[in-house]
Amino acid sequence: MLFWRLDLSKRSFSNLNTTDVGILGLENYRFFKDREYRTNILFPDDRSSMERAVANFKDRLPVRLIFRVQDSNTLHWYKLTGWPTSDFRFYEGSVEEISAHIAWLKDLFDQQDRRLLEVTNATYPVAIFSIQDNQLLNASNHFQKTLEIDISSGERYRLDDLVKGDIKLPQILENLFLDRRLTLELLLGCENKTVIKATCLLEYFSHEGAGYIRLAVIDQAVQKHDVANKTEKPGETKELQQICYDLAQCHSIDAMLERIYQEKELFPGMDVVMYSDIHARKNKVIVYSKGDMSDPLEPGSPFPYTGTIAENIEKENLEYLIVDDTQSSIKAIDWMLFVPKGLHSYVAKALYVRGAMRTVLILCSKRKDTFSEEQIPAVTAIAKVFHQQLKQIRRLSAT
Repeated sequence: MLFWRLDLSKRSFSNLNTTDVGILGLENYRFFKDREYRTNILFPDDRSSMERAVANFKDRLPVRLIFRVQDSNTLHWYKLTGWPTSDFRFYEGSVEEISAHIAWLKDLFDQQDRRLLEVTNATYPVAIFSIQDNQLLNASNHFQKTLEIDISSGERYRLDDLVKGDIKLPQILENLFLDRRLTLELLLGCENKTVIKATCLLEYFSHEGAGYIRLAVIDQAVQKHDVANKTEKPGETKELQQICYDLAQCHSIDAMLERIYQEKELFPGMDVVMYSDIHARKNKVIVYSKGDMSDPLEPGSPFPYTGTIAENIEKENLEYLIVDDTQSSIKAIDWMLFVPKGLHSYVAKALYVRGAMRTVLILCSKRKDTFSEEQIPAVTAIAKVFHQQLKQIRRLSAT
């Protein structure tokens, strides 16, 4: 087993002992220092997870990973472990070749995967979906009862039929394939039936050459909402239609923000509306605002993407974000922007272009606990029109 240390302040690597770790020792541990070399010898399926692990080193996050290295026609298996030290400057870890144990491990994993498939008699809501077409293959009685479905009826269900709300399921599944396990909040239900808000554990695994998704409900809201009775009041629907129509007639960002700011009927307590133009790859967010702040924000003010609402939504695969008290937050942007401006709560909705987040619309208040789940449909509808009209405005300004 090799023990190693990273000096994060100097971005340097050193080994703490002289033991050999097979093929990784042949290049003086170049594997840890040279990304191109590492990519070339890694088994292709393990490249993404290894790069995530390296990123976690730099973020001082604990890491545990099994990966494979190719050498001619031989595949070597390794276990990598990493941890931050008490000295903030250093990050340490170990790497061990486990090729000799892999047959035993494969048998162990196969037994675990076989157990994951057995859900019929589970005493909690859990279901199995095919990885190929996301079809529901099996579900516990508790899952069927919770979602008011009956798989014995012959009706076919897909994962995207049962996951409700404006959520990017393909992106969630992509992250699931990389991380193998995800815990997140989802809205679950069938069309015209009960919808529940639940904390779910998603697991990706394979058995006998086939891939599966296992969805287990580990916590759910006590209250259930009937989709059929969830329509808005006629007055609210008319107001929402009017603001969406008005936004589609606006010819500038400022005009759109002004129109949303005027809408106090739909959003009582709203004091400020913000629009964030997201450029994640450039680590930049450009913010525009309209409303009553203790210290006005200059139009087009730049902020780092790291630590923002956008990053929070992206990393946690959130449908939207409600913050009830910015002073309880650990996000950098809340203390950099919202708290200094006297804003104590907000609701945020993100929109995407070809899978990349580009727009975040944020409604803010000077009071805590101002926004609620019931306002999300209206926020979503307005954000979508804002996003579409923004494209038109940019297209016109480019001509």
